[in-house]
Amino acid sequence: MSKNSLEDKGSTSAQATENTPLISKNEHANGGDVPGKGDENGSLSAKQTALLIAGEMAGSGVLALPRAMVRTGWVGVPLLILMGVIAAFSGKRLGDCWSILEERDPQMRSRKRNPYAIIADQALGKTWSVVASMAMIVTQFGASVVYLLLAAQIIEQVFLTLIPTLSICWWYLIVAGAMTPLLLFGTPKDFSFLGVIAFGSVVVACILYFIQMLFDIKPFGVFRWGLHNFQQFFLSFGTMMFAFGGASTFPTIQNDMADKSKFSKVLQYSFTAILGLYLPIAIGGYAVYGESVAPNVSASLSPTPVTLAGNILMVIHLVSAFIILVNPVCQEIEELYDVPRDSIAWRMGVRGCIMAGILFIGESVPRFYTILALIGGSTVALLTFVLPSYCYLKLIQPSEGRAAIEVPGWIKVVCWEVIAVGAIGGTFATVAAINAIFSTAQTTPCYLR
Repeated sequence: MSKNSLEDKGSTSAQATENTPLISKNEHANGGDVPGKGDENGSLSAKQTALLIAGEMAGSGVLALPRAMVRTGWVGVPLLILMGVIAAFSGKRLGDCWSILEERDPQMRSRKRNPYAIIADQALGKTWSVVASMAMIVTQFGASVVYLLLAAQIIEQVFLTLIPTLSICWWYLIVAGAMTPLLLFGTPKDFSFLGVIAFGSVVVACILYFIQMLFDIKPFGVFRWGLHNFQQFFLSFGTMMFAFGGASTFPTIQNDMADKSKFSKVLQYSFTAILGLYLPIAIGGYAVYGESVAPNVSASLSPTPVTLAGNILMVIHLVSAFIILVNPVCQEIEELYDVPRDSIAWRMGVRGCIMAGILFIGESVPRFYTILALIGGSTVALLTFVLPSYCYLKLIQPSEGRAAIEVPGWIKVVCWEVIAVGAIGGTFATVAAINAIFSTAQTTPCYLR
């Protein structure tokens, strides 16, 4: 990590509690935000933050979960809800970790480009800080590839009759090129409007998809009630982990909030909205199309004007969410190489290289579902289900003359249970994804066709 990436540990005589506010309404330390004035200094409001989180996470899950339901059967419904509740709980713990750090050291109240790495450093040491930083880069990088591949696949469907010669490889190149200038946004506060666009478009797209599913209902569907096999179940488990895998961006988004003490409520609203989108499409896609549902459910819908409108809105969502998703990677790399915050030229160079890497991976492995399951079971499991609770349990312990932070015993028990679910389930999901990748015929990279 760079010499500026981690901050010196401070001390305070005040004892934090589980619900200690991050910054008081009138506090302004070391260039930090004045939460009471939110929009006046460019900080994010609670509503903007909720839209950014929901808008970032919703797209890939909506499209991939119906196929995941095929592999799990109807047990996938309570499993999906459970994953959402666990991910929201973990996100709250991650927000509490930053609360504790800001309470201990006022310098943490200024904006940081790598808050997750700082949390891991303060709780577990520098080695885990590097692990968290690298896992975040891999997660966001891989998810960015998935989002652009999904967008390219849907655009290929939309223009199939007009331009049948252009494959997903070419559309991926076009989409990546169009997105490159938008990478120059500095931090989430600079593109809060994308949260509105991303969430609004995916809500309408889901409504249109669900309407089309109702029109596509057939009297006798082909179902396979119950589970498939061990590997298929954990492939779906990895997909569901990925669907709720936005935690690696939470500290970066939270760090741009005006009143960070509202982050817990923001998560409640965001995850409620996300489950409200996921469940109808996941259940409807499985119930209507059964075993034949495609990995990208939009490919299973009948080609009607309703589907066309839904596809266009879904593409708008995916490209908007891509900008939200890739921004923490850009900031992490810039911090790693000490890129000055006000240097547009260096920012363009670093982010251009990041986009080149995203383009290469997508053109090399143009199958989003294998990337999705592998990332969901590995780095997403670590960042969303394991590290938040583990860091939290470490930070509430007494250390360096500080008393322990009093929290209810049930929270500690749930933290350990979440860690176990993430570690065990993530391991099996990763193994299943690797086996699936090497047991099926490999798609030829686009540049070798």
